[in-house]
Amino acid sequence: MPKAFSPPGTPLRYAPDRPFRVAHVRLEIDLDLADQRMTGRTTLRIEARRDAVATVTLDAVELTIDEVSVDGASIDPSQRDHDGEKVRLTLPRSLARRETADVTIGYRARPRRGLYFVGPDAAHPDRAPLCWTQGQDDDSRFYWPCIDTPGEKAPMEIVVTAPSGNFVLSNGELRAREDVGPGRVRWRYVLDFPHPPYLTSIVCGPFSELTGPAAATGTEVFFYVPPGREADGRRTFARTGDMIDHFSSRIGVPYPHRRYSQITVPEFIFGGMENTTAATLTDLILLDERAALDHDMDGLVSHELAHQWWGDLLTCREWSEAWLNEGFATYFEYVWREHHKGRDEADLELRSDAESYLAESRRYQRPVVSRRYDEPIHLFDGHTYDKGGRIMHMIRHLLGDEPFWRAIRHYATTHARQTVETRDWTRAIEEVTGRNLEGFLDRWVARAGHPELDCSWEWDDDRREGRLRVRQAQTVSDELPPFQLDVGLRFEVKGQTVDTVVHVREPVHVFTFPLSARPEQVVFDPGDVVLKTIKMEKPRPLWRRQLAAAALGIDRVLAAGALGDGAGPDDVAALVRAFEADPFWGVRAAAARALGRSRRQDALEHLLGARAEKHPRVRRAVAAALGEYRNDARAAATLAAWVRDGDPSLFVEGEAVLALGRTRTPQSLPLLRAAASRPSFLDTIRTRALEGLAVCGDEAAFAALRDEWRPGGAFQSRKALVAAVAEVAVGTPHARAARELLESLITDPDFRVRGEVAAALARLGDVQAIAAIERALAAELDGRSRRRMREAITELREGAHASEQLGRLQEEVERLRIETTKLRERLDRLDQPPSEPAPAPPPPSSPPPPARSGGGGAAGGRRPRAAPRRRPRHPR
Repeated sequence: MPKAFSPPGTPLRYAPDRPFRVAHVRLEIDLDLADQRMTGRTTLRIEARRDAVATVTLDAVELTIDEVSVDGASIDPSQRDHDGEKVRLTLPRSLARRETADVTIGYRARPRRGLYFVGPDAAHPDRAPLCWTQGQDDDSRFYWPCIDTPGEKAPMEIVVTAPSGNFVLSNGELRAREDVGPGRVRWRYVLDFPHPPYLTSIVCGPFSELTGPAAATGTEVFFYVPPGREADGRRTFARTGDMIDHFSSRIGVPYPHRRYSQITVPEFIFGGMENTTAATLTDLILLDERAALDHDMDGLVSHELAHQWWGDLLTCREWSEAWLNEGFATYFEYVWREHHKGRDEADLELRSDAESYLAESRRYQRPVVSRRYDEPIHLFDGHTYDKGGRIMHMIRHLLGDEPFWRAIRHYATTHARQTVETRDWTRAIEEVTGRNLEGFLDRWVARAGHPELDCSWEWDDDRREGRLRVRQAQTVSDELPPFQLDVGLRFEVKGQTVDTVVHVREPVHVFTFPLSARPEQVVFDPGDVVLKTIKMEKPRPLWRRQLAAAALGIDRVLAAGALGDGAGPDDVAALVRAFEADPFWGVRAAAARALGRSRRQDALEHLLGARAEKHPRVRRAVAAALGEYRNDARAAATLAAWVRDGDPSLFVEGEAVLALGRTRTPQSLPLLRAAASRPSFLDTIRTRALEGLAVCGDEAAFAALRDEWRPGGAFQSRKALVAAVAEVAVGTPHARAARELLESLITDPDFRVRGEVAAALARLGDVQAIAAIERALAAELDGRSRRRMREAITELREGAHASEQLGRLQEEVERLRIETTKLRERLDRLDQPPSEPAPAPPPPSSPPPPARSGGGGAAGGRRPRAAPRRRPRHPR
């Protein structure tokens, strides 16, 4: 069962009182890059919202306050109180409603959050000193006093004094740049646009400025990269102007600024951040020539750009409503990919989003809009991003394309420069389409969970009718009522496509369909629109026909996944046809993975010769499929040669490296160790090699992993090593040495690695690790890592990891699965049915048949799955 999202006793969070509003901000910052400190002077023009406003309280964490003035007159220190987190000022006189005052605070800081200084270190001795800000969720208070909540939006003037020889980027337009003394330059930016403190950006350091193709809408496009990475920057950001044009057209509101800048920085704590007019992104996204062969960063780039509307132009009123920022931006990744690469590619990416959310939902489930959270950063998860994006996709299909985009335009226009809540989106939809989706959003957004469907299809020859049984298997209660689903159903009858909709309203529903003949194809939820888990029981010929003839690529992908488990000879033949001939690479890749999952020797025959496949993502799937053949000499030999020879695609090469480890053959260990030393984008090959060592089954793997630890490089490979150490050592005599090694790594510079160490220690199951995790927790600044550490401590105390017994059970299940596959294949060879001819695709749609609903029926079967795919995301 999923665990609770928040610990017991977690309070409900509400937006604070707002006795005054901030009408304007002037932020003056003087940077000392060498000593990693700053001095600041912030002036807030406040306007009273009610009469008799006598005090002002601001968020100001770990700031040393030197002076305070109101309208130019200094305030006596006795009239201010600063407890290290908030500063409370007594005004010289009370303000009447709508009366204004300028409050100025001078201060010093050596920030630990909010403003990050980066410089040379042991892993990067040649790195130049620089700094960057990151305010989300509520960290701007660490470098300037503010009302640090998303609901407080104001225009800004930002003045930064920095060492000469550096470039400074901030929000809005650069209005002035002047030398102000020996070795010092002052930069002045103005943003005549209300935005919240968390979107404030200051980046200072040595950067190369590049201009991209300007958007047709007139927006100037800039991007800034470390010197020497100009070509990588062009590869990464090449389509930004086209994205601006497409989003402006789709939303119906042009990009709201004259220019859009993107800047890449080292050690960034997110993938990207949508600071108004000036997105900050990790420099790990800069694609080298090899990585760009079969990979792009359009998902991240389009996501941060979409935020210029969803989050910056319209801002969630409070963090509980963060899906209005992140879910919308996630869906606009789909909108861009649909435009740029077509629906099949976009649907496949959306399926990946669903898998990310569903994996998280097995750990915990929560309402998308949730007021009960420990820290705001904990809300930036798969529920907010991936589930939020899928909810937008379902709304689009419920409304239809034209009404959906009219609703988007109305919502953006009506609430531009304001804060929003879910009800604002609901009302915008109703006002332009007449559809009231309040009930839909109440179930999907305000309550936890998703449909968990058990479905079955049967055909009755005597009655000439089909029967579809749909059962909602998730918990149903007064608090969690059944989902109200309108799901598409597609038949192919006598070569004609027939579309209808089933309206699922009850926990169990049976629909009957009078048809002129037994359908050759039955597709439940064509296009995979509804976010769900599903076990769909239907005859395997229907799955094979769906794989061969479904109009949408994602439906063929799901059919391939369904046929991989328990595949017989006819299934293998259908998968081979799809693998060799389907026009969409995603289906060919899914077919390859399904062939591997079948673990049949007749499937292996086709995979062994597929290394020459032209599309790199299909080759990647072939490599992964070969890794399913544990202890198979031929599969291992093919992979070993692949690893020795390399591949034009580093992602294919990395997959071959991991797959070789999964075969558990004797030649794996030395090849994996050699591969771990190969340099590559994001340490991709090294990361896969470490993951391969974790599963190779060699007794020497633990010693090899221990020797492979090294600081620096991409955090991904250090995370992989940490997880691999636990994987290899759990339930073995190496467990104590593994615990001691991991405890020494819990102070890694990257919070993601520190969190992974805590999770790995929990997996080892040794309660002696609790003390080390508690020490790390006391010093931890990042909320995401703190959460993982707390969870690890709880798991260790509760004994959640019965590690040794679990490992033995997994090994036994795997052994039985291999033996069962071999036995089934021997039986198949005794009675080989004739192969099916390759079916032709169906003609265009005809009108739907009437559906009749009733009760009864049986459920069960297996869940179709898309081929798993890896992609860098915007980790929050």
